[in-house]
Formats: sequence, structure tokens, C-alpha cells
Amino acid sequence: MCRLLHLCIAAGFLIFVSVWPAAAEEPRFALVVGNWDYGPENILKNPANDARAMASALLRSNFDVDLHENLDKAAFDQAIEAFLTDIPDSPVVLFYYAGHAYQRDGQNYLLPIGIDGWTAEEIDRKSLPVADLVKRFNARGAAFTVIILDACRNNPFVVGDDERQRGLASMESTGGETLIGFATQAGEVAYDGAGPNSPYTGALVNEIDRDGKDILDVFRSVRRTVRIGTGGLQRPFISASIERRFVFRDDGTGVPDMPGETEITADNLTSRIEAIWWRAIADSQVPEELLQFAAYFPASPAGHEARSLAQNLEQSGQVVRGLTLTQFNLPETRRAAEGLSGVVTNCDIVAGDPDDPRRVTDGVAWGLVNVRRGLQDCSAALIDDPLNPRLLHQMGRLLDIQNRYAEAEGFYRMAAAGDYSAAQVNLGFMYVTGKGRDRDYAQAFRYYKQAAALGNLRARTNIGEMFERGWHVEQNIDEAVLWYRLAAQNGWPNALDTLANMYRRGRDDQGRGVDRDPQEAARLYRLATELGNSNAMNNLGMLYLGDELGAPDVPRGIELLQRAADLGNRFAPFQLGRLYLNGEVVGRDEAKALRFLMRSADLGFSPAYVAIGRMYQSGQGVTKSDAEAAFYFTLGRLTADPKRRSQEQDARDRLEALQLDESRTSTALRRAEDWLRLNGE
Repeated sequence: MCRLLHLCIAAGFLIFVSVWPAAAEEPRFALVVGNWDYGPENILKNPANDARAMASALLRSNFDVDLHENLDKAAFDQAIEAFLTDIPDSPVVLFYYAGHAYQRDGQNYLLPIGIDGWTAEEIDRKSLPVADLVKRFNARGAAFTVIILDACRNNPFVVGDDERQRGLASMESTGGETLIGFATQAGEVAYDGAGPNSPYTGALVNEIDRDGKDILDVFRSVRRTVRIGTGGLQRPFISASIERRFVFRDDGTGVPDMPGETEITADNLTSRIEAIWWRAIADSQVPEELLQFAAYFPASPAGHEARSLAQNLEQSGQVVRGLTLTQFNLPETRRAAEGLSGVVTNCDIVAGDPDDPRRVTDGVAWGLVNVRRGLQDCSAALIDDPLNPRLLHQMGRLLDIQNRYAEAEGFYRMAAAGDYSAAQVNLGFMYVTGKGRDRDYAQAFRYYKQAAALGNLRARTNIGEMFERGWHVEQNIDEAVLWYRLAAQNGWPNALDTLANMYRRGRDDQGRGVDRDPQEAARLYRLATELGNSNAMNNLGMLYLGDELGAPDVPRGIELLQRAADLGNRFAPFQLGRLYLNGEVVGRDEAKALRFLMRSADLGFSPAYVAIGRMYQSGQGVTKSDAEAAFYFTLGRLTADPKRRSQEQDARDRLEALQLDESRTSTALRRAEDWLRLNGE
């Protein structure tokens, strides 16, 4: 089988780029660019890893991949021209870029490296217009074009120039079937990740590796994962003008569940890890991944095969470098073997759990973990330290993220047997939610009690919820308060906010709970706010805007709501939207109200859709339109929280009140369903 080698020389780096043969039935070609070296003071953390991870994922999906790193303007132009010259007629073409970018006058521009002086004129002269790039791909005759831009970081080189705005602008392609994926909403900023990849690319490579997912479903899952993983701070979106179904990986090409028993012991741990590790890299195009596996299992059949595959890749010039992991800015010579820098493994960097009280890194949010890389690093770490409960928990978490529940449970159980409370909590959550099993609140309660006895604050809060809701135990609000208070006293933000809500509401009709005490509620909200809990910021802001604490403090209330909204809270922008719409507390500003309501709706808060629909129904701040009102009321109905039936009923009642005919109602439903398929939950 013929394989090609592209050698790309850019900014002093010699980069060996692999190209994998395209599937005969559908030629696929990808140009991948990662720019990060913008000068000594402007080194981006993730684009090198992001470009390499994307190149590797696309190779596994039968793309010919042309990978470049750190391109200046001339090299960027040459790379694009060479790529377009080499591809055949009517291929699937994908362009991926990670690095700096900016928008100006509604147009998006990518920033090469090597810009001298960083003056406005120099930036404009050497930047690459994205619209021109899309036109060149379409003019080349691509049957299907995918443009992916993980490039919405703030441009630090144009601060103070109002014409060059943060983030990227929304855009569409006017030719051919084209999908454009943006790391975050128009005008907003994407973030670097806590792990080796950015939140967007980390989520994207995980979804590309899933079998049989249509491209729209891939990006929809990415949007949801990144939104949740960043607490609403980053919300990817796409612009798509496509008719076809496109699948990165056909059914049956991904990683199957591991057969056999779920019980893991010290006796079978090594063989189980070998099987998991091999499944993670059997289709790898990165020689160093294959060689690392072979070094750990030199005598096994899989080890021999891995070594052979690596040799074939190297002999063919197939070299995609692996990811670079950095947790501490300490050179090796300054690290202490007995200190934290000597304890942290690559497994901790890639797969650390942010909710683990015994973690040794910041941790990476659930959906943002590079699972494939994590399986390799945690496998290696466990072979070196097989009974380490922290590493066992992190391996279980990786498998849990992949929905490989039987395997995940085996590792969780082994960690839990070592009194690792984070694993006990995750086991309890599996039983509460019915992951891979029927729900079993009794088992969940047992695991939560074990973790709570070890001081796990999340477990103590979960037990409080079980008493509050009457799950497994008889409902007992007073007992719930005790558990919430125990977790709150030790600084768990969710417990502080929950307990504050109870003090704000007061006792229920049966006298259960705590006496109503707005001052105590405010105190608890303040503590949770200081710990960064955006729900508490929203709730405290609303307290200040009312009269429960005395005279309203409008500036303080608005400031808290704005802070919560900036942190991605979905309730705060809804409250702000309503305030600016009615104009009683703050000056009426219908345009600002619409922006806040749109943000809340975009974060999935159903009442915000209904509020926007009411604006269109009445023509308040927008052009009156029953069609638009019906669209937003329908979105409100479709996104309503199933636990809050009043939300759906309110949206349904307002839609019926429009008295539209069946045709217009059906049109609103189709529009809403299409919109949610692209951007919804």
C-alpha cells in the first residue's frame, strides 16, 4: 500500500507529517495546522497537542493528513497551495486550525507566526482571511468541505484597537456543501484546557473516535460537552449548509467493550490493563505510542505486533509526534523526587478528577479528557504502581467516560476497596443514575456513606439530597439539613448554596427544614460566591435586588448577576434580561435584554426561549412576528426540564394562544427540531 511523506519546514522546525491512505470509496484529505510560537511572551499552551491529536484522529478515520506546525505567512500560503494541488477531484476536504485569530469588520483572520512588531498594519498584511480559504476549497471542487477553527483565543497583539475584536465572527459558506465549526460563540473567547488539549479539541477527538456518528451529531455532542465542561464559559457552534450524512468512523471500527468478569484483582490486573491499552492504540499512527506499549509488554503477541507496526510506520516515513504533557514549569533537575513533582504521573495530568479530594493536579472536566491518551498513560502508570487507588480511580473514570461501565466498575471497586472516596462516590452515582444497570438507591446510599465517613464532601451532600428526596431512606428534611450543613461547614460550594436556599425558603408546610433567615442565606451565599459558585452569585444578586435584606442594593445585585453570567450561569442572564426588559429596577434596554435572554436560552434554560417568544409576540424590542414567537415557544417546550412540568405547560399554552394553523405550527416545530439538532442538547 503506497504511503506518502510530506516534510514541512516552518519556523526552524523540521516536521515529519504522515499521510494515511484514503478509503477507496470516499477519498478524504485533511490539512491540519497548529500555530503556537508567537514569540517568547506569547507561547500558546495547547495548539501543538491539539493539531497532533486531530491529525492522529483523522488518520484513524481514513483521511490523508497533511500536518504543519508553526507556519509563517509564506509557509502557510505554500502549504495551502500544495495541499489543494495534490488533492483529486471531488474529495472530502477538512481544514483544521489551532492558534491565534481575530475578527475585523465581521471578517475572520488567522494569524501566522513571525509577524514583526505586531503593528496593526503588519497584522493585517500577514493574516489569512478565512472566507478566502473557504472559497479556495470550494473552487477546487471539494464534494464536501469541513472547516474547524479552534482559534478564538483573545488576540493579545491588538489590545486597544476597537476594530479588531475578540473571538471570531459568525460566517457561512456560499458554495458547495460546507460545515464550519467554531470553538466558541461569535465574539467570545475559547480557553486553554487543564489537560494536554483545549476543551474544544479534547472533546472533538473523543467524538470523532466514536463509531457511526453523523457529523452533525458529533458537533452537537462537542457543543454540549464543552459547554458543561467549562461551566458555560465556552459554547461551540457550527454553520452548516449540507445535505449529506457524513460519518468519521463506520460502525464496528471503534473500541469494543472488554469481555469477561468485572472483578479486578492484583492477580489479573496486568492482563486486563494490557487488553485495555492495546485496544486504545491498535490503530495508532504514532510510533512512539506503539513502542511504549511494546516496551511494557515485550514478550506478548500484542507487543510484537506493536513493534512491527511502529517499524513499518517509521520505514515508510509515517511519523506523527505524540502529545507533550506539562503540569509544572520545573525543569527535571529542579524537581524533588519526594515532592509533588515526583508524585504526579502523566495519568494525573490527562485524567485527574477535579472532584477528587486526593487529586494531585487541577483535574480535567469529565467530557474534556483526551480519553485515548488517558487510557495509555493510566495503563503505564498502573503497571508501574498497580495498587495505587488514585490511578485505579482515574482508569475507572476514563472507562466510565467511554460508557464502558462494566470495566469502569471493576476499577472503581478496586480503588474503593482501598478506601478511595472519589471512587466510592462514582460507584454510588452509577447506582443512582442506572449506568449499565438498574437503579439501586440502596447500593448508592451504601457507597455514599462509605465515602462520607472518609470525609468526602460531595458524598455528604449527596446523602443530604437522598434524605431530602426520599431516595432509599424515608424522606427527612431535617436530616438532609444536617448533612448539607456538615458539607457546608467544610467549604463545599454546592452544599453552601443548597443550605442557603433552604434558609431563604424557610420551613415547609409540615414544619420541616430551618426557620426562614435571609441574613443567614446571604452569609452562606457569600461564602459560596467566594468559592466561585455561580448559582450562589445569582441567588445573592437576587437577594440584593429585593427587600429581604433591607433596602435594595441595585448596583451590588446587578454586579453579582453579571459575574454569574460571565461565569456561564444560565439563570443570571435570564434574570438580567427580565430586568432590562421591564425597566423597573434598571433602565429599560430592550436590545440588552434580548442579548441576555439569548445567552440564557443558548445555555439551555427553557424559560428564556419563552421570554424571547413573548418579545416577538408583542414586538417589544424586535419586529413583531407570530412565526418567530411560535419558533421560540416551541423551543421552550422542547427544552423544558422534565422535572418541572410547569415550564413545558407554559410554553405550550403560549403557543396555543397564538392560534396558528396546523401548517404554521408544523413549520415552527420543524425549525425548532432542526435548530436543536445543530445546537441543542
